[in-house]
Amino acid sequence: MYGNCYTFNNKENETHSTSMGGSEYGLQVILYINEEEYNPFLVSSTGAKVIVHRQDEYPFIEDVGTEIETAMATSIGMHLTESFKLGEPYSQCTEDGSDVPIDNIYNAAYSLQICLHSCFQTKMVERCGCAQYSQPLPPAANYCNYQQHPNWMYCYYELHQAFVQEKLGCQSVCREACSFKEWTLTTSLAQWPSVVSEKWLLRVLTWDQGQQIKKKLNKTDLAKLLIFYKDLNQRSIMESPANSVEMLLSNFGGQLGLWMSCSIVCIIEIIEVFFIDSLSIIARQQWQRAKKWWSQRQAPACPEAPPSLRGQDNPVLDIDDDLPTFTSALRLPPAPGAQVPGTPPPRYNTLRLERAFSNQLTDTQVPAES
Repeated sequence: MYGNCYTFNNKENETHSTSMGGSEYGLQVILYINEEEYNPFLVSSTGAKVIVHRQDEYPFIEDVGTEIETAMATSIGMHLTESFKLGEPYSQCTEDGSDVPIDNIYNAAYSLQICLHSCFQTKMVERCGCAQYSQPLPPAANYCNYQQHPNWMYCYYELHQAFVQEKLGCQSVCREACSFKEWTLTTSLAQWPSVVSEKWLLRVLTWDQGQQIKKKLNKTDLAKLLIFYKDLNQRSIMESPANSVEMLLSNFGGQLGLWMSCSIVCIIEIIEVFFIDSLSIIARQQWQRAKKWWSQRQAPACPEAPPSLRGQDNPVLDIDDDLPTFTSALRLPPAPGAQVPGTPPPRYNTLRLERAFSNQLTDTQVPAES
């Protein structure tokens, strides 16, 4: 789909660096589009596509590339952001992709895009019998061609539709990396070249590239690109657990202590009351029973007690459901052989009557008659 591809500052050559930020200390490139060599059946737009990536990262320019317009000056400011995610049990990320059941066919560090494209290429080889030409070749596989695989394009189209609809299972198997770096880009556009500088600039560029270009350039054949660091600071985003097990227990104990006046000491005391004291009481009862049983077993046998004297039966003392009345008490038979005590009659002199006023005072007594 794309024509010439160039990589600036790759790891195979000498690395270029800068110690200053700003547009004056970045990379400035003038691109010759050469629109005449475009294939109208593959693309319908003109321009270029740029991607900023690390040296150990594979450039998926179709997915995250930035479009460059002709006859325009495109300025791209970069800012590096590094992210660190927590693994199990907080997320399903992977450290280096070694625990993902997909072989990395790219000579680059693991990423989610690499895993997805590797999974698609593997499915392509399994179902279509050949590999898609725009991706690296898996081991023991060949690229598709119409001589050996005349229907590979139709197979590729059906497989790509299933991949987009997430029916191949690649999206469920591939996982994000726990740590990754990405460039945050800020893009701005300006008209280039200007009206006053268009004539001499195009003349200079035509003369400079006169050996390679056989025609007179116009501004729609060119595009200017400026890439620079916005600043030399690096932004880091790190995840941390909001609540660990220790923090959860601490917060739970603090809430209990605040709202229920409960603490670890209270919980220990409750356990002691309900468990330790209960076991102590049960053990003490069992010990008393065992001690009593042992003392009864060791004590000598007691002699038979002499027969007790039995008195006469008193029908008055018989238990009756109804309480005795005066009439029923008179009808009770006397006890056999019992002597009823008698009351002797009073003496005669005790029956002497006295007047109520016989003991009057002397000064109030009436003199006796002579």
